[in-house]
Amino acid sequence: MSNPNKNIDTHSTDHKDAKSDSTSVILYRFSEQGKGNWRIQDDVVMGGRSDSQLKITAENQAHFSGRVSLENNGGFCSIHQTVEKNPYVIAEKSVAFVLLVKGDGKAYNFRVRTPNGRHSYGFTFPTTGGDKWETITIPFNRMEATYRGESVEVPNYAGENILEMQLLIGNKKEETFEILIESIAVI
Repeated sequence: MSNPNKNIDTHSTDHKDAKSDSTSVILYRFSEQGKGNWRIQDDVVMGGRSDSQLKITAENQAHFSGRVSLENNGGFCSIHQTVEKNPYVIAEKSVAFVLLVKGDGKAYNFRVRTPNGRHSYGFTFPTTGGDKWETITIPFNRMEATYRGESVEVPNYAGENILEMQLLIGNKKEETFEILIESIAVI
């Protein structure tokens, strides 16, 4: 989940620009689509003890919160959406994902999985915390391939169609977290 390019500026905090950007294509907007088939996937699938929740707020944003535990070789919490029967089609001109979030000052990892293998492509980004919405821009060519936490020797994400999206926290420490998510788009 680490990136050698940690100094890349992936932030903009202007909420209005993200909403009015006519070149972006919304993949998922929680305020319009609700929780849908987004699900929790914590380290308990491998014996860990982390615990998280996904709720829709009164303002119709996704509220992902919980506690990451390192007990029993655990260490992550995540939400994911699988759409294998109806993949997201990514336009050839697209170059980056854009997440509109209100973070807690912690780092998160955004991942996608394509029809081309069992690995996923991920990028870890910091959040600033506070009351402002953050626009996180994740260039496709910065998303590195991993499978079960290990690097995979394939080129970085090239904009293929998406079968699964995931937002994960796993910073190798015990911590509580909470993040609001409004939308996931591509530009």
